[in-house]
Amino acid sequence: MSHTTEFRLPELADVVESVRLGVWLKQEGDRVESGEPIAEVETDKTNVELESPVTGIVQAIKVEAGTDGLEPGAVLALIADEMAGEGSLPEARPNDDEVSDASSLEGVTEQDNAGRVLSAADTGAASVTPAVAEGEVQATPLARRMAAAAGLDIAAVRPVGSDGRIGKSDVDRVLSEQRDRLPGHDQAGRSTSSLALDEADSSFAIQELTAMRRVTATRMQHAKQTVPHFYLRTECIADAALALIASAKQLEGEEAPTLTDVVLRATAFALRKIPQANSSWDDRGVRVYDRVDIAVAVNTPQGLVTPVVRAADQKDLGAIARETRALATKAREGLLTPAEYSGATFTISNLGMYGVESLYAIVNPPQSCILGVGAAMERPVVAGREVRIGTVMACTLSADHRAIDGVLGAELLAVLKAHIEQPGLMLL
Repeated sequence: MSHTTEFRLPELADVVESVRLGVWLKQEGDRVESGEPIAEVETDKTNVELESPVTGIVQAIKVEAGTDGLEPGAVLALIADEMAGEGSLPEARPNDDEVSDASSLEGVTEQDNAGRVLSAADTGAASVTPAVAEGEVQATPLARRMAAAAGLDIAAVRPVGSDGRIGKSDVDRVLSEQRDRLPGHDQAGRSTSSLALDEADSSFAIQELTAMRRVTATRMQHAKQTVPHFYLRTECIADAALALIASAKQLEGEEAPTLTDVVLRATAFALRKIPQANSSWDDRGVRVYDRVDIAVAVNTPQGLVTPVVRAADQKDLGAIARETRALATKAREGLLTPAEYSGATFTISNLGMYGVESLYAIVNPPQSCILGVGAAMERPVVAGREVRIGTVMACTLSADHRAIDGVLGAELLAVLKAHIEQPGLMLL
């Protein structure tokens, strides 16, 4: 008698927020060895190859490539042992409740109220005797997330399925009905003005979002809408820092520190001096961290990623330069591990190399602050009673006003400015 193994999505990391099935490396009917990569998934930070748990034949692929929003435990495929033979493989097609597009996981896997993944047999049993409190609305996790995102009361959605459970299609139906009732929309719920624009201009292409870019967009939208930002800008005379970098290049060549490394080192000193800024917002209060773990924004082909320099306040400039260079290389190659891009207490984003004069960045929750760094540009500066040409760099602090106030932010920038303008202080 043949045996079939469910190939499930494993728990990748606690900090992974979104998983997208990028590509299948094997197809139905293909033989696969235990430990051989069978599929590749995209998380919000990197790509991961998933290995087959057994040796056998891919009997059925249950989730199509391109499917977003996968959760741990989702059944991705069925793998039959080799004794089953190709002739005995039953045809396996997703039914109407299973995944058929790139936005749903319903039918592939269900979860009980404790978050445990249920098998198909368990799901059937759950539909007969759901383990929910009396009066509680019965809905799939995906339907609840969709309703919450749309500001829709899940209790107002009427399920049409025989099990009485609200699903994705029920939420889609209600949202579609609401759009139809809006003025200026056609029968498909589209804005008539947008429809006219689409018909008038077809010279565009929709670029598919990577999991990383989709999660970044969601997080930044949430941060801008819910975090009360305020901004403080200061200008630092960077001549001494640039002279230090030039001297280091003569000795170390391409291994020398960059201006970003100098800013990171100065920021670490400032956070140690003003620890309240090295914090995160918590509904119970403000978490002030003993560790100084600074993330540096790195642009990659997949989107923005922020690898973390741990214990930055305890490392000299050379160590920071080596670490940031190695992390940036791994980020662009998609090789960062979750431990290398999660858990920062502060973030730095430098767009100076693109000629941007100043940057008002969006706070990355739950962190309280992010520092935007602009280009180092020559301009007249006043020194004593004289005017000379100096190199000036703007540093802008974006901060969460729930966690810190303006005076605290100003104190942080003052310490940062002093260390950038007098880099010798960082040797003390």
